[in-house]
Amino acid sequence: MTTLSEQTPLRGDPENPTVSLCRFVGLDTAALALVREHAEILAAQADGLAGHFYDALRAYPPAANAFAAIPPRRMRLLVERQAEHFRAMLRNGPHTADDMARLHHSLGIAPTWIVAGYNACREHLDALLVGLPVAAHDALREALGRLLTCDMMVQTAALEDIHADMLAEGEIITQTLLDTTLKLADLPSPEAVFSDICADLVTRSRHLSAVWFAVLEDPQTPLKPFFGAGATALWQDVDVPYDASDPLWQALDENRSLVVSAAQETPLPAWWPSARDIEAVAIFPFGRVSGMRGLGVVYADHDGYFDHVGSAPFDAFAKLGQVLLDIRDSHLHDPLTGLPNRSLYMDRLVQGVGQAGRRQTLLGVSMIDLDGFKKINDRLGHLGGDALLHQVAERLSRQLRQGDTLARLGGDEFGLLMTDLTDVDAGEKIVRRMLNALEEPFLLEGKAVRVGASLGLTLYPLDDADSQDLLRHADIALYQAKDAGRHTYRIFEHAAEDKRRRIDSLQQRFEQALSHDEIEFHYQPKVDLALGRLVGVEALARWRQGDTLVSPEGFIDAVEDSPHLSRRLGRYALVAAARQIMDWKKKSFDCSVAVNIGAEHLLNPAFIDDVDDVLECYPTVAARLEIEVTERAVLHDMQRTHAALQACSDRGLSIALDDFGTGHASLTYLQELPADQIKLDKRFVQKLLDEPRALAIVAGSLTSASLLNLGVIAEGVETIEQGELLLQLGCRQAQGFFIAKPLSASDLLAWVAHWQPPAEWAQWRENLFTHQDLPFLMARTAHRHNLRDLLAALATPPTPERPFLQLPECVDETHCALGRWLRGAGQRYRAHAAFKQLQRVHVQLHAQAIKATLAWQTADAASLRREVGKLEHYADDLDGEILRLARQIGLHDTRNGTGVR
Repeated sequence: MTTLSEQTPLRGDPENPTVSLCRFVGLDTAALALVREHAEILAAQADGLAGHFYDALRAYPPAANAFAAIPPRRMRLLVERQAEHFRAMLRNGPHTADDMARLHHSLGIAPTWIVAGYNACREHLDALLVGLPVAAHDALREALGRLLTCDMMVQTAALEDIHADMLAEGEIITQTLLDTTLKLADLPSPEAVFSDICADLVTRSRHLSAVWFAVLEDPQTPLKPFFGAGATALWQDVDVPYDASDPLWQALDENRSLVVSAAQETPLPAWWPSARDIEAVAIFPFGRVSGMRGLGVVYADHDGYFDHVGSAPFDAFAKLGQVLLDIRDSHLHDPLTGLPNRSLYMDRLVQGVGQAGRRQTLLGVSMIDLDGFKKINDRLGHLGGDALLHQVAERLSRQLRQGDTLARLGGDEFGLLMTDLTDVDAGEKIVRRMLNALEEPFLLEGKAVRVGASLGLTLYPLDDADSQDLLRHADIALYQAKDAGRHTYRIFEHAAEDKRRRIDSLQQRFEQALSHDEIEFHYQPKVDLALGRLVGVEALARWRQGDTLVSPEGFIDAVEDSPHLSRRLGRYALVAAARQIMDWKKKSFDCSVAVNIGAEHLLNPAFIDDVDDVLECYPTVAARLEIEVTERAVLHDMQRTHAALQACSDRGLSIALDDFGTGHASLTYLQELPADQIKLDKRFVQKLLDEPRALAIVAGSLTSASLLNLGVIAEGVETIEQGELLLQLGCRQAQGFFIAKPLSASDLLAWVAHWQPPAEWAQWRENLFTHQDLPFLMARTAHRHNLRDLLAALATPPTPERPFLQLPECVDETHCALGRWLRGAGQRYRAHAAFKQLQRVHVQLHAQAIKATLAWQTADAASLRREVGKLEHYADDLDGEILRLARQIGLHDTRNGTGVR
């Protein structure tokens, strides 16, 4: 038999580590042979040795606590395994020590504890040798001592390696989930994110064999994997009907994570994989969104894996599942009206095109836009506007036939699909019915409100275009209807060149305006929110037409439609910015100027020549000149975009990516493009306080920018509260109408001399919120979102078709987002004075919400107005208490040095 000291070193390593340790402690061939000679006698005591080993460990209090948690059956198996190891060690050396190390690690036995066990074994063997008829007692005692020392060192080293491996594994899981979070805005759907999480965890982890998600919409439906990755044999056949005793359903019912171990004493569930290398399966439940619940299930090849990796990475795993469930729910339906949203509408449009071809029928594609909605929204406020949209959706939905689709595409814009039309007249009959349905007034706040609609229609295959162009053609027809006087419809005609002629005319007039210097620039300040310090300005073009200044919305699309005009405007803007920088310098005012460059100009081969011409005339402005670009250029040509921006960067210009967060792959562009700064799109900024998804995307974008060492500017700040929340999230720089509208060059200097930030912003001169505080901000935003939905529902009177109020979750104080936070993660703030006051006001608000819903059910308009008024009052109080708690958290963290700097 080959001894350890005679083993061949491992291939690729200079020497087997176990062999090295044997030589280090002097465990040579002769010593091993001497032990092996008496192995049978000594091995007879292996059970006693194992017992003494663990008795010695249990004498140490910390170890005793760990052993107390081990079930009796598993403890017996552990002693048996240790005895088997001792027998093998006496016969062949310490080659099974690694296996014992893995077993000990899975049970939480620390490396330092086992030293006591080996000392006990040494004493037991010494006593045993006294009674043995062995001639060379001293030599055998020395050989056994060396063998035990080597075995202990091998096991200790293995435990340290396993511990390091688990630490690295935790970092891998955390980084994988972080990377997925950073891709949220780029992936096309929640389904793609679920799929990516599964694939990335299995690919990057060293110990995860499979990961799958289940999404359950009907409690009667068996649990099945929805998305998964890894060895498909482990999970593809999982199909579990409801069983309260099954761990999957138990985790869902109790809303808590569970770990199932292959070594547990209770029977394993029927779905447990037959693969022998699966040692533990963890189950993470999440969500109750519109009746949907979810599970994330993770298979590990190491018993104790989830204990040793730690809970934090997998808490994030479950929370990410919750975020995706929220997004998935909103991904296909409009939360206000319950109608399909644009994504689902486009899916059905594609299906409708195929169906029309197969059935040889017509498909009607229509766009509907409400006439005069903005005035009503301005007069009644957003709640009134939302209530009107809800009533419009209900009224239009009643006109649908079986198989038709009405969707809310955004704002006051709706989409209509009409399937199986026999001719054009059939489509026109339906759209006339839609328009007629809106002729009767709507009742809002006890008042009759009238709103009409314009409608554009195209019919496939008479309009033989793809789905995107069909929608675009319906949109063109819609604007033809608006141009025709509104409250009517138009059918798209390819011969309708009036829009093209208008664009051509606009382009000609704009080129003349450039030649006559009728394009001027106003400058919107970009500031440090807390310090009130100007950090730069954005140059925004204005077209002077007599006494009127036309903003870019009136001409920029037509300009960008012409490569020639796009370049002319870009050159004009670069020269104007350089001149303004120099003019301000003469007045001792040093300020950076950002210039928006259109896609057509940026991708023009002459773009860098234009930049060089400006820098040749104004060589000192490069450090103060910034280029802003949007995603459109990147979508056209990533390679040329990168080359153009890199050339600008090489010349000392700064690069900013505008409208960040709205594109298909914004985070990918950060990796590919030489950007210095990102600008958060105003659509997210303005929804920060009311839309959880907007808050999540902004927080994720800020984290991405921080990791990539990029600057961040938030666009569209219009309230104090938006600015304060940005500061809490760690965003210091912003622009928007609350700070200043675009100003002329002279007005800007006067503004700089007098502007001061609000006192509320000055309190956040350091970013004192940590990632642990983000659930607080998310809970606040989700609560506001649900309360807004409740107020909108209360604004819509009962009807025979809708006799009951569809209550959002916020009516129940124990299940609303803020209530869950107050009882859960919010407990970390319970020492703050504002926390108890927030709890009190939260309870009062929910009690008032119930009163308001009861008033709605009685159809007593006066009582309803009174109770809704009180509800709005409590909502204002709640906002105030939340803000007070946020500020106390910041002050507390400052005093204790726990804030994120």
